[in-house]
Amino acid sequence: MVDPHDALVSYQQAFKNGIISPTPGALHRDLVVLMDDANGMRRITYAIVEAGVVKATVVYLALEPLEGKPCFQAGYAVALPFRGKGLATSILSKSIEEMQHGFKRHMKKFYIEAVVNVDNEASKRVAERAFPELPSEIVDSYSGERALRFLRLVINE
Repeated sequence: MVDPHDALVSYQQAFKNGIISPTPGALHRDLVVLMDDANGMRRITYAIVEAGVVKATVVYLALEPLEGKPCFQAGYAVALPFRGKGLATSILSKSIEEMQHGFKRHMKKFYIEAVVNVDNEASKRVAERAFPELPSEIVDSYSGERALRFLRLVINE
């Protein structure tokens, strides 16, 4: 598991230095979105930014298709001063709605996956709200640690 907070800190630096210019969300004007490539992988980052401060991010990376459908892994983080205020739940939910809206013409169905360390109680609570199915216990291929894999099929109608 990569620490999504590291991505939030990098995003904040790039935003502060004018290296990136995210655009407002289509449905949720309190979100901004940036699409780019990270080491050859397609990446979509949603952020809540207020007064130049990045409060929360969700980063989606394209994975191998699952059951023939596109799959995106979500990593979410909230900056330390803003934790415990529901921002992770809010940004995850809103970003899924944004993706569903944005992909409507191109993807009828896609999966979103979140891999959460079994000891990360706060992230587990966020995932339990956003992913209706029970998670499966796995060993994370990156860290070798025990984790929970949350999966959600998003359907565009």
